[in-house]
Amino acid sequence: MLAAAERLVPREHLARKVRKLVKRFDLTRVEAGCSALGQKGYAPREVLAVWVYASLIGIHQGTRLAHALQTDLALRLLSAGHAISRSVLNRFRASQGPFLLQALEETVRWAYQEGLIEEQALAVDSVRLRAHASGLQVRVQRHSLKRLEALARVDVRSLTEPAQKHHEDQVQRHQQAVRLCQQRGAATVVLSNPCAGLMQFPGNGVHPGHRVTVVSSGARQRLVVGVLLSASGNDKGHLAQALQEARRVLLQVGLPPSARLQVAGDAGYWSEEDLHFAALNRAWVDVLLKESSPTGPLANEPGMLRREAFTLQPSQRAVVCPAGRTMRGPVRNAFDACEVYFGVGCADCPQRARCTRGACRKLTVRWEYERLRQAMLQRMSQRGAAARYNQRIATVEPVFASLEHDMRFRRLSSRHPPTVRAEVLLKLLAHNIRRLLTCSRLFCVCLVLEAPVSLDA
Repeated sequence: MLAAAERLVPREHLARKVRKLVKRFDLTRVEAGCSALGQKGYAPREVLAVWVYASLIGIHQGTRLAHALQTDLALRLLSAGHAISRSVLNRFRASQGPFLLQALEETVRWAYQEGLIEEQALAVDSVRLRAHASGLQVRVQRHSLKRLEALARVDVRSLTEPAQKHHEDQVQRHQQAVRLCQQRGAATVVLSNPCAGLMQFPGNGVHPGHRVTVVSSGARQRLVVGVLLSASGNDKGHLAQALQEARRVLLQVGLPPSARLQVAGDAGYWSEEDLHFAALNRAWVDVLLKESSPTGPLANEPGMLRREAFTLQPSQRAVVCPAGRTMRGPVRNAFDACEVYFGVGCADCPQRARCTRGACRKLTVRWEYERLRQAMLQRMSQRGAAARYNQRIATVEPVFASLEHDMRFRRLSSRHPPTVRAEVLLKLLAHNIRRLLTCSRLFCVCLVLEAPVSLDA
């Protein structure tokens, strides 16, 4: 079978390119954990090449890949003629998470050595992937607390014996949900998938999912240099960990410690925690964030006075309304960690119709957030910041297009945390390998096109 594959698979086939590049990986530690005993053995390099190529052509389940190995010549070429079983394929992927992370970092090293990494052209964003879990396994802390309050009001003594048993089961179920949410510090948990959470998917409702945060480099190269896996429903608070991981990888591949990164992120990272990180770490990273759109019942209503119409005076901790009157306050709101200010003389104010629908205008202020907000707005107003930020979409969004559309990877096939992480790392490794192959080909084309110019000169 191998001889037929060598003869029939074209020389420029993607499988041959993948095999050639996979040969560059150092699999010494992986091979040290393998045994030469037994009737059938498969070289780890061959299994890795099979998984990378399968990911690129949209095969993500071990069962489908094992069936494809029976008839696909390109896969047989990569497997050295073997029909690798489903159990071997799944076991390799599940157990090689640390190696896949190392291999991903190795692709960054190769790209850095070839001058393909641009530390001044980084972008960060995340994609939501469906988890291998049923919606029936989701528990929401807020709903469980309400349900426990309702169950506590039930007179158990008046129930029949089966009803009492059902009542007891319901109480234990919701107590377990609240306990798990508190232990993990999350608003939702998925009982059958510990690393998943309830997420809103675009146009497809609410489902258990995983959030994959990616830091990529270059609008042309689009190479992944950092990855973070979480179960959060939004991006807030993930900027620090994602950028620190990307910096660790870049320093490891040879970036000088004195080098300063520049990263662009969308409005999803506009939070006090992420703004604080950006202000605190300006020495090694220049963060460019776009302010999120205002929210609230009057925020987007035409003709209404927006928050920018009010003058904040941080030194005096005072707020002046658009009518020039100093608002009453502050009143401390300990629950939301903010200060509340109330309008003065709103009843006879000529701008009341454009300012509030209530008896007086209320304004909440978090002074530390306002300081961080002004610092980021000032940075974004500087020359070149807007143009650099506009490259964000071309830098990171194609990574997600590669995963979801080119590879058709929208849902994970495992629910165990080590395997989930390994599966995500495998897809990002396949993406980086494809980008290395593509960038090398484009580089050769550029040389051919530029050659006549140099000859004429």
